[in-house]
Amino acid sequence: MEVPATATLWILVGLAAAWDVAQRRIPNPLILTGLLLGLGIQTQVGGLAGLGLGFLGIAVAFAVGILPFALRAVGGGDVKITMVVGAFLGWKQVLAVILLALVAHGIVSAGFLGARFMLERVGRTHEALDRVPFAIGLATATYLHTLGWIRLT
Repeated sequence: MEVPATATLWILVGLAAAWDVAQRRIPNPLILTGLLLGLGIQTQVGGLAGLGLGFLGIAVAFAVGILPFALRAVGGGDVKITMVVGAFLGWKQVLAVILLALVAHGIVSAGFLGARFMLERVGRTHEALDRVPFAIGLATATYLHTLGWIRLT
């Protein structure tokens, strides 16, 4: 993927993670912008085949995310920002990013659990530690994958 496209994707997933941490939601205008940019870049780079690759990435991300969403394991915004990653990267790479995101989310969750434990030990609580934003793990996985540091494809 070209550097401007990668930078655009990084900004989008970074904003999504920041919003998810701060407000426990990812705004739809960010999602729509990301989908349109991802599909536009895919079309510019690969023509109709690129557009198809972008739509296939969206479909795979949706297919993987719909069951966890139905089970309330992730929110709708998490599924939608994963679809944005799919629009930019295509189906094979979005699967790799999702796998990496699950590992990253587990590590982030352990950190949240440790922080929650420490606060409880001193008699305090913080409701922000009750739910771990998946977008943090997704952003981390997207960065690592696009940098080529961890590649599963």
